This record gives sequence, structure tokens and C-alpha cells, in this order.
Amino acid sequence: MKNKNIKSTFAWEIKKEIINNASSKPEIFAFLSGLIFANASENETRYELKIKNQYILEKIILKLSKMKIPFEKNEKWKTKIIINKKDFLVKDEIDYKDYLTFFFAGVFCGSGNISSKVSTSYHLEISSRYKEKIDKIMEKLNLYEFHFQQFYRNEKYYIYVKKQDKLLDFLSAIGAKKSWFKLQNWRIEKDKENILNRINNIDISNLQKIAKSSLKHIENINYVFENNLESEFKENELVFFRVKTENKWASFVELSNILLTENNIFITKSGLNHWLRKLEKVVEKHKNSKHFE
Repeated sequence: MKNKNIKSTFAWEIKKEIINNASSKPEIFAFLSGLIFANASENETRYELKIKNQYILEKIILKLSKMKIPFEKNEKWKTKIIINKKDFLVKDEIDYKDYLTFFFAGVFCGSGNISSKVSTSYHLEISSRYKEKIDKIMEKLNLYEFHFQQFYRNEKYYIYVKKQDKLLDFLSAIGAKKSWFKLQNWRIEKDKENILNRINNIDISNLQKIAKSSLKHIENINYVFENNLESEFKENELVFFRVKTENKWASFVELSNILLTENNIFITKSGLNHWLRKLEKVVEKHKNSKHFE
């Protein structure tokens, strides 16, 4: 039961984040289009939306009002909104050019979920009542190498992805920055646990120090980007931080070689160590300043 609460809370946090990202009229238009495309039941003349979460429902009503789109809602319909197609018609094809982020944010808000079979493994689902719509959603997303797969259950069509890297890519694609960092941090904690479990019968003291140090560096790097502290660092240092996050367990020698061969940046082991000490100082200074706010 505990795992179910965790996953539901995370899906809710994602939806709360992305629904508040859409603010301009083109962004709201794309968001509502995605939400209706994935969530609505429809006939020739109207769409019927069912939104169980009261916060999301109220936000949708505000966005419809801002766009001056008429809709039907009464006290008997606690979760239902009716929109006539003559007032708002969603295109059959997914073609929103610069606003795909908001379209797919609407798709996830309307019918997406983060589920878990076990507490350490998350996967993402999107559903629709209509086969042709879920096919189009999957086709568009898989153009970007998400590798969604499809199944049918309880009179609904679902697409899903299990790989955590793809899940992180999806959160980034729909503008869920805070949720991206939260999942990334969970993955770091999982990596930490796995590493510490593996080294029980070998040089525990030394390897624990290495593992904890490397993971601490990654946590500091994520903190920098999450709190918009990039201006505190030079361009080469930021490149190194990216390389470090992509190669968590690489040695200083390996990191130096990657920086030289792939980024034309020459830096010694002591130089990398200096950059990491600077990183720690910047993060500590920022955390301390927040305590006094």
C-alpha cells in the first residue's frame, strides 16, 4: 500500500507542475488539445471530459475561461465537463510545431500515470478509449525514440515505457523539470544502495568512500542546475559537470581523457579535484544562505 501512495503522489506532482507551465494562449491551446485528445469521450458534436482530481479540474476550467471557450458544467457533474466541437475542435493529426511540449503535457495530465510493479522500478503509462488516438500518440512519441509499446486492458488502450532513461526523457519533454530532478535523485539513491550492497565482501572502507564521494558530486551537480547556479561556473566547468553525470563511476584519468578527446578540454586530475571542491563550496554557500531567508 505504501508503494501505491508514493507513485500516486509522484504522478500528481507531475500533473500539478505541468498544468501550471502553460500560460500563454498558444501554450494553453496546445495543452487543452492534448488533454482532450487523450482523455475525452466524443461523438459528432461534442467532447466529454472526466477529470477526477478537483485541482486539475479547476485549472482546466480556468484555462477554458481564459481562452473564452464555452463549456457545460453543473453541480451534478462533479468530474465532468462538456465542450461542443463547434466551439473547440481538436485536430485529428498531432501537428503543433513549437508547442508539442504543451500538447503532450496535456496528454499526460488527461490520461497519464506513473506506475510501479516493485518499489524500485517505475514505468509510465498513457491511455485512451480510442485505438486510433493511442496509435497516433505512440507514433508521434516514437519518432523521438521513446520506444513506447502498447497493450489493451479493461476497454482501454495503453502505451507504456519502462526504461528509466526514457521516462526521464519524457518528463523533460513535457517540461516537468522539478519532477525530472526528483526522479533523478531517487535513481542516485538507488544506485548508492546497489553499490554499497555489492562491496560488502571487498575493500568496504575504501570503496564506500569512493562511491559516496562520487554520488555526493552528482547530487551537488544536480543541485546547481536545479537552483539555477550555472552563472557561478565557467563553461568548461559546466561541460565537466555534464560529463561527470554521464560517467558516474569514471576515474579522474578517464574523465580527463573524455574531456580532451570529446570536448577539446585539457585538465589534470588535480584540476578536476579543484573544480569539484569549488562545486561543493558553491552548493554549501547557497544552502547556508537559504537557511537565513
